[in-house]
Amino acid sequence: MMYKSKICGITAKILILITCLTFSNNPATARELIKRENDVKNVLVIYDRRNYLGFKTDEVTAISHLFYHFNVAVDEIPASSYKSGMMHKYDRTVYVGISNENLSEILLDDMAKYKNPLLFIGIGIEAFIEHNPRNGIAFAGKDLKPIKVKYKGKEFILKTERLFQKVTAEDNAGKVVSSLSDGHTLYPYIIKISNLWYVSCLDTQGVLFYILADVLHDFFEEYHDENPQIYVRIEDVHAQTSVDNLCEIADYLNKEGIPYMVALIPAFYDVKTKNIYNMRDDKQFSYIIKYMQDSGGTILLHGYTHQIHEDIPGEGFEFWDGENDRPLDADMGKWVDERINAAINECTAIGIVPLAFEAPHYAISREGYKNLKMYFSTIVGHLQTSDKGYTTTVYPYRLYDSPLYNRLIPENLGYVDPEDVLYRQHILEELDKLSIVRDYTAGFYFHPHLDIDLLKDVISEIKKRDIRFLDLKQDDNWVKGENYIIRSQDGDIAIKEVKNRQESQLIPFFRKILLYLIILVLLICFRLLYIFLDRRRQSREHLFKE
Repeated sequence: MMYKSKICGITAKILILITCLTFSNNPATARELIKRENDVKNVLVIYDRRNYLGFKTDEVTAISHLFYHFNVAVDEIPASSYKSGMMHKYDRTVYVGISNENLSEILLDDMAKYKNPLLFIGIGIEAFIEHNPRNGIAFAGKDLKPIKVKYKGKEFILKTERLFQKVTAEDNAGKVVSSLSDGHTLYPYIIKISNLWYVSCLDTQGVLFYILADVLHDFFEEYHDENPQIYVRIEDVHAQTSVDNLCEIADYLNKEGIPYMVALIPAFYDVKTKNIYNMRDDKQFSYIIKYMQDSGGTILLHGYTHQIHEDIPGEGFEFWDGENDRPLDADMGKWVDERINAAINECTAIGIVPLAFEAPHYAISREGYKNLKMYFSTIVGHLQTSDKGYTTTVYPYRLYDSPLYNRLIPENLGYVDPEDVLYRQHILEELDKLSIVRDYTAGFYFHPHLDIDLLKDVISEIKKRDIRFLDLKQDDNWVKGENYIIRSQDGDIAIKEVKNRQESQLIPFFRKILLYLIILVLLICFRLLYIFLDRRRQSREHLFKE
């Protein structure tokens, strides 16, 4: 027994070692990881087409990224590819109807038999009702111009040209979650009957989108703490920006106790001299950026030069062909690698530590997003939802772990526009719409060349609403460049120099090899234990026979 307990002890130590190696670079514990894995809801999104005719926005992408606020894994397929029984393998199914194409009998059959929550958005509900008349709702035609929407006791004026499907519900057949008014009658915008959630209009902008975003908490049965936050971002900060203005903004926000973001362009191309001017070459500008960083500001990389062609800094695109309105004709892996590393190196050389990224004009292709994902834990702004043209979607809350980003912090209130006499009212109206989403994150931006009184005007109104200002430094962020790795957590920022990036990239590979070797050793230990016990048994039997 003594030998057996020794071998078991060695085995236990090996198992502990494997666990430590496996989770050593992950901030979550093994239990947390297993719990999250078990809680993931697998979602199937079925769509008849991705775009409205004549529009660039990929409506399916815009809708499906709402789901990444939750703990989900999402698969998307066209309705034409649907096979019998597919949806029954998923925890949730979503159907997105954009055209008047008929739903197949196979798909309608599976929808009728589906037991898990089913979200049906847009056109096609009449076919489903006709196929499954027992669900308690009836199709009542179409409406182009409802004028109001009601949700949670609030009423909003609608400004959309989207097509609405009218449905009626039998008494006690379901629950109207949100209703529409055409000035005469009310009919559902969102209605729940049994496991069916029906959304009568597919709209990926404004208050209708936000209502759907909030209802998804109930659809996914995932309820978050109501902890709304708001941020202000100082936009298009580069070496030609007035340092006096930047200093005044920093002092004001610091005095008010308001953390903020600084969208920094660390270099720019001078079209007159044909030279690239780097931030480190301007000591006064470098000083004020560090001053902002130390007085409550969080630095975002707003590209490297915010230019492609001979544009004024802050005006041009950098990761999108704005002239031809299409993805850049370039190797995006190389393009992103060179520009992001140049920007990180430029900042770290003078003690500036960027913690996130904001694409110039929020414009970037899907390939560009996927490359950026390797460099930044966090991106800020709108999401470009299509490669067919420059078009972005505004989200009401944070999104996580999608194929395009690790985390998205949305900007959704617009900006301080001195040419709009109602700029303050418009920002507050957008904030009112957002407030229907239970855990929203709001953001707006301000250009530093403007009169600071315009900023003070907005801030004073926001402070009356008692919304917590977001301090990005308090979040877990990372930036991984070729030469530097930057991390933030609970307000502390650490920067690590990577002396040999190639070696650092090999570390995960060697860790896996080591893990496999340990598993092999473990198997050998079990085999030796078996042989030891078997021979001991044989020896006892032989002794007994003797």
